[in-house]
Amino acid sequence: MKFQCIDEMSQISLDGAVIRQLTKEEGVIEFTFDGATIKDRNSQNGRFQDMYCGEMVLKLFDSTIVRIVKEGYKYYDADGNLKEEVPNREVPAPEQDHVWKRLHEGTVFTTVEASVAEGYGYEIGIDVPKEEDEEEVDTFWLCVTFGRSEAGWDRYLGPVES
Repeated sequence: MKFQCIDEMSQISLDGAVIRQLTKEEGVIEFTFDGATIKDRNSQNGRFQDMYCGEMVLKLFDSTIVRIVKEGYKYYDADGNLKEEVPNREVPAPEQDHVWKRLHEGTVFTTVEASVAEGYGYEIGIDVPKEEDEEEVDTFWLCVTFGRSEAGWDRYLGPVES
């Protein structure tokens, strides 16, 4: 990769980035994204403004999946009456492989830094098309800890318009 930054997750925005590939092997989680943003204070951004980049590969080393949570929802009728409430649900271990395979079709809508004793912690909110109706989405939170991050990309696509 032509551009590479280490431990600068706070200087990258994944909001709206599409996950093209997602793997986990021996303590390394690797994402391939389309549509990530390199923030103006990133060490590799010489333009001093937020810039879209082409395909980005993000590797999280010494990583652990703390949990995967399927976000619940509340359904109201047209009069504002609550009709159905589904609480957040931690995805149990036997189901996690299936959810993991679905995440590679997802779009990140936010990342939240989590407080951890050592290293880094992030909660990554991902919308994934529902299996039974691709017009609808399931929302998952991938909660991870890691010791080091490395992001690489080959080119910038242009400035982010405010």
